[in-house]
Amino acid sequence: MWTSRAGWLDGLSRWAHSPAFGQLCAEARVSITTATLLSIAAVMAEHADHGTGRHVAVTRATIADKVGCDVRTVTAAWRVLRASRWAVEAQRGHGSTTTPSVGRRPSVYHLVPRREARPVTPPLVHDFHLPPSGGVGCSSPVGSYSPSGRASAPANRCCDKTRQARPRRATVRPLATQKLAAGLVALTHGLDRDHIGAICDALTGAGIDPAVWSARAVNDALNADMRARGTTWPDHIANPGAFLASRLRRLSWTPPETVPKKAGGCAAASIDQTPRPVVLTDAARARITAAREEIRRVLTERAQRAREEHTSSTPDARVTTSRPLAVPTRHGDAIGGIEAHR
Repeated sequence: MWTSRAGWLDGLSRWAHSPAFGQLCAEARVSITTATLLSIAAVMAEHADHGTGRHVAVTRATIADKVGCDVRTVTAAWRVLRASRWAVEAQRGHGSTTTPSVGRRPSVYHLVPRREARPVTPPLVHDFHLPPSGGVGCSSPVGSYSPSGRASAPANRCCDKTRQARPRRATVRPLATQKLAAGLVALTHGLDRDHIGAICDALTGAGIDPAVWSARAVNDALNADMRARGTTWPDHIANPGAFLASRLRRLSWTPPETVPKKAGGCAAASIDQTPRPVVLTDAARARITAAREEIRRVLTERAQRAREEHTSSTPDARVTTSRPLAVPTRHGDAIGGIEAHR
């Protein structure tokens, strides 16, 4: 990355006015003047990120219109910048002037500084001095014997940077916490501008259990607290991790002890309502077997009785004479026909 836009242009200008520029153009077989190269580079620097010098996505036609040159001259300048390592082509563009605008994509360049080789100076052996026998120390030996050395400001200021450095995290954050943080970032405005680890730390510091709370539930709780306090969510959040931690500390994230009720008034049971299997004893199995045998016997008798009644009620042959048939009764006697009965 470059240090600044002006610094990158100044370094390129010094190189372009040096003999190395003409030597590179001769090797690359490119014909371009120093003024044209610097003008094209200035237009590219205007379209680069201010802090890094990256993501220059501008077409050759746009540069040619601003500089007042041909498109092929811009192509030659890009070749010189790539060969001299003042620019890196991160993504090759595609399409031409005849291609529809939907299908055209310009090349993406990163403008990078070029390190100049410094002359190597031979070491001065006669000026070399060995360190003292006790080693090189950053603090004065007087400070360790001073009775007020502990109460006063630390004299070892050259080592303060290493002491104040933030220790690296030894363990990985739980995967469930990372998924909850990612879901909350996708739902809540402004949290995507910070590292996902800061969001995880804010959730962990508030005591939010990922197994109990979902990203939607956390977002709803934050919106409810905002409406209750009469505040609004800010449009720009400078430190999303600290801001989220302060908002989460206002609420209680302990899981409810009792099961909440639904809107209809009935208690919401757990998701898994499968009863536990009952272990049967030998006596219970014997009773079940006897009951099954009794049920089979009763059903068999009923079916046999129904077949007998159906057979007795159906005549064996068709009646051809006018003599009435005898109808059996329960006692087995026969009754005469309809005329005899009358």
